[in-house]
Amino acid sequence: MPNYKCPTVGDCDRANAREVFVRLPGEDLKCPECSTPLVSEIAGTKTGPNKKLVAAGVGAAVVVIIGAVSGGLYYKKSHSESPDAVVSAQATPASAVVAAAAPASAPPQSASVGISPPDADITAQRKDSDAKLSNGDASGAESASNQVAAKEMVKVAIAQMSQGKLDDAEKELSDAAARDPKQSLVYYNMAVLRLKQGRTDDAFKELEASFLNGFSYFDEMQKDPDLDAIRNDPRFTALIKKYRTTT
Repeated sequence: MPNYKCPTVGDCDRANAREVFVRLPGEDLKCPECSTPLVSEIAGTKTGPNKKLVAAGVGAAVVVIIGAVSGGLYYKKSHSESPDAVVSAQATPASAVVAAAAPASAPPQSASVGISPPDADITAQRKDSDAKLSNGDASGAESASNQVAAKEMVKVAIAQMSQGKLDDAEKELSDAAARDPKQSLVYYNMAVLRLKQGRTDDAFKELEASFLNGFSYFDEMQKDPDLDAIRNDPRFTALIKKYRTTT
């Protein structure tokens, strides 16, 4: 037969005594002491707080947790294609702040040295060499090819001078002169090299050789700081007066 207890422990003597009431189906299910509805003692059923209320509370908590998780997933998804927004939503590490405040300094740039052959001239001579070779003019193609090679060597020598590699630059310019003995920029840049080596007399010889071989870059020469040390030298003034008026 079903057993029952009064749930009002503390307010009912029978509940305090844990008295068990046996009730048949249809009999009154109230405590004879305090008239409180009795609670069934069927196996597996425990007296205590209202289970419906507990279940409702647990359900509400689950809803809140799920809502929070789904909200987080939505935020992540909605911002997955916007890295800037994700970054802004996170705390910026101190190291990142320091890096942003102190950008790396740019590497030092090499100072411009001498006068470099125009790329357009090199391209034109290379095409001329190819055209002569296609037309069976092997000698003309070789000459044009040597002129291209000499100008490329001049560019290499200028880069070496800008790095302070004067010995390497001198060898490169000497090889360029062997390829194209009439290349004026070979001698001009050799004059710049001699000035860097402190060989002023030799620099004037190379400068005149450049003028004799058709040097035509006088405007660029006027801006070249490499010649500042000899601009007031009477020999420089005489060379400019002699060759600029005759070219």
